[in-house]
Amino acid sequence: MKSSESSKSITLLDLWREFLPLSLSDVTMACGDPLQTTTLAHLPDARNTIAAVGIARSIAIFFESPIIMILHASNALAPNPDSRRALWRFVLLAGSGLSGLLFLLAVPIVFSVVVDRALGIPPALSPIARQVLLLMGPWAFAIAWRRYFQGLLIYDGRSKAIATASLWRLGTIALIMGVGFWQKAAGGLLAGLAMVSGAIVEAVVVTIAARRYRVTDLPAPPTDPKLKALPKNLPEVIKFYIPLANSMMVVWGGRMLLVGILARSQDSALALAAWTAAWGVITVISNSTRMVQQIIIKYRHQVSDTRLLKFTLTVGLVCSFALFVMSGTPIGNTIVTAFVGDDQALVASIKPVLQICTIIPLLVALQNATQGFLVSAGRTGTVNLSTWLGTGTLLFMATLMVNIGISGAIAAAIAMVSSLTIEISCLFLKSR
Repeated sequence: MKSSESSKSITLLDLWREFLPLSLSDVTMACGDPLQTTTLAHLPDARNTIAAVGIARSIAIFFESPIIMILHASNALAPNPDSRRALWRFVLLAGSGLSGLLFLLAVPIVFSVVVDRALGIPPALSPIARQVLLLMGPWAFAIAWRRYFQGLLIYDGRSKAIATASLWRLGTIALIMGVGFWQKAAGGLLAGLAMVSGAIVEAVVVTIAARRYRVTDLPAPPTDPKLKALPKNLPEVIKFYIPLANSMMVVWGGRMLLVGILARSQDSALALAAWTAAWGVITVISNSTRMVQQIIIKYRHQVSDTRLLKFTLTVGLVCSFALFVMSGTPIGNTIVTAFVGDDQALVASIKPVLQICTIIPLLVALQNATQGFLVSAGRTGTVNLSTWLGTGTLLFMATLMVNIGISGAIAAAIAMVSSLTIEISCLFLKSR
């Protein structure tokens, strides 16, 4: 039971102050995607390159997905020194294994079977996508390493260090894309190099910050029975982590399969390019709400659930309003046109996707809030169940609409909104 004194001492403004630097980290990370899209839109063969990079990114993130929740695990297990050591061993094993699989997938014969045939990628996009994927081999290891140290920094209240590292990542991407644009480099080569270099630079900066602030120093053994019960060895960490990993694998596996569905739509090349470009913009705004989950995990036992929900709603509504401005005002139209260049067919395909997805930032905030309540209570299995339902809805709705002739990008937008709505409903019912 939370004390009323503790709850009153931490206000909504206090939560916002801690949230904003964390949010900046996710926003700057997401800004790399539209920055790449804008650059690629002004290089030769823009539409095919944007579509191919979107395919490669979806595949790379699927291979990253098992270690996305390392940050959450690192934050949750930080109070126990044995848990930290066991999680670190898991990070090294999982990160190196997943990067090895990414390199393997980029081998031509493997790529042909798994990507070209299984996903039905148009022949014009395949060589570019494989080139990007080959460059992104170290991606999973760099992300696993980075998220472990980010979790420790969050636990120690060093959220500004995370924001600083994310700015380094964005700066690296901007520098590589800028030099590549000046040199008129091949778009696929440029995008792959920028993404993996940004991830590595951010991992290095986060590690330096963690050591500078001594958050890597092991804490004293805990006396709280709940903290003493945290997983203490590799098998226990794996058992704790598998439901979290499963949920992310299902999410990103579903989004990778969504690419295959769009590749079979009536306007496949345009749909893949439009969805990649539009989702990049949507992600910049919706990602700014994701750290709601970390705030809830940290303060669940210090702040009332009502106040945490109010905080979640304010974050979600502010961000959804920002996306509404992007999708439904003259200023937004100007930004979208500048974003993708003079390809009017691409601009026309992106705008309705943004309008349909206006509610997504609010939905993502609610999704992360309900997940945070469940994770803080150790109920990770429930998170996994809701993820399966949401992903099933995503694929069912997208397939249905593509089969009845709806434009691929619009089908993806409607399916994504439906998916998040179903997932949040399940999470809410299970958290009561």
